[in-house]
Amino acid sequence: MKINTQRIKQLIEQEVKKQADVAKVAKKLETYSSQLGPLLDRVNTRVEFEQFLRDSIKLGSKNVKGQDIVMALTNVLKQVRKETQK
Repeated sequence: MKINTQRIKQLIEQEVKKQADVAKVAKKLETYSSQLGPLLDRVNTRVEFEQFLRDSIKLGSKNVKGQDIVMALTNVLKQVRKETQK
């Protein structure tokens, strides 16, 4: 398959739209954070936190490949470890 400039432009536009959609979701979460805060404050144990993470991942990863989910979680784990060691 030959890739021409039109196809490259189309792919770039799709990626830009995806990034804009992700930014919109983040903005919505920020908007609802005052309502979510009291609910999240009820998560007090490791078991509850694990369940919360599982549920969140299921909700937010319906369109993401399994291997990409694992990679994302690995990257986040590395970041959290760095932050908690400070």
